[in-house]
Amino acid sequence: MDDDAHLVVGYVLGSTDPEMARLAATSRLYGAMTGAWLDAAGVGPGMRVADLGCGPGDVTLAAARCVGPTGSVVGVDDAARPLDRARRRARDEHLETVTFEQGDVLSWEPAEPLDAVVGRFILMHLPDPVAAVVRAAELVRPGGIVAFADVALTTRGSLPELPLLTASKGWFIETLRRAGRSVDMALRLAAVFHAAGLPDPVLTSAAPAERGGDAVGWSIVAGDVTSSLPVIERTGVTTAAEIGPDTFEQRLRAQAAAHDAVLLNPLVVGASARTPLSRA
Repeated sequence: MDDDAHLVVGYVLGSTDPEMARLAATSRLYGAMTGAWLDAAGVGPGMRVADLGCGPGDVTLAAARCVGPTGSVVGVDDAARPLDRARRRARDEHLETVTFEQGDVLSWEPAEPLDAVVGRFILMHLPDPVAAVVRAAELVRPGGIVAFADVALTTRGSLPELPLLTASKGWFIETLRRAGRSVDMALRLAAVFHAAGLPDPVLTSAAPAERGGDAVGWSIVAGDVTSSLPVIERTGVTTAAEIGPDTFEQRLRAQAAAHDAVLLNPLVVGASARTPLSRA
């Protein structure tokens, strides 16, 4: 392993235009699963909710629709650019019960105890996911909801196997590993909740399958490698010259179309549990 690998801090995918596009494609593909996860968690009308690591606000806005006009949702992220986009989206949807705050998700404090804390695709990027779940549980009232969703990147595949997909999957997974990130956090969520002292979580999951060169998932595959390119090169996994980021998605879609490939997008698991009704 590269000696500098563990020095990669923060969100390895950045906040560039390609990353915003990747996140938008991810939310289109996993939107139904996100709704099912929040519903299974019990997020409902009138609740006060925080979305940790909210990015451009997809989960924040979904939660706002769940809590309705009598509830409130605050999205928290440490990056200004995604928050600007999230605020515009909330204004466009006239969601007046939604606010966004810039801050460290591991130290942010709400003004009052919350009914629920949620977070999607955040635990895999944190150095101690158990501590993060413990912290989330401290932010909710007794009996409040803690809900996190994450991904198992190793489950992505296609039939037939496509050379560019195989290569990009290897690049991305190895980069995350060298950067000290979990590549299968979806499968670890139940254990993380248990280690955090929470009851066995309710689990929901989805691994959408698509066919052909027009699949939404190809944009996510391409976004994974283009958004993380600086870290890919820094950790010594490969080079921009080998990836060819400017034409990567076009070439990937062409391969998929030529072989009428079926893409199995990565498994995403949502976990939720309620905190004890009384503090120890």
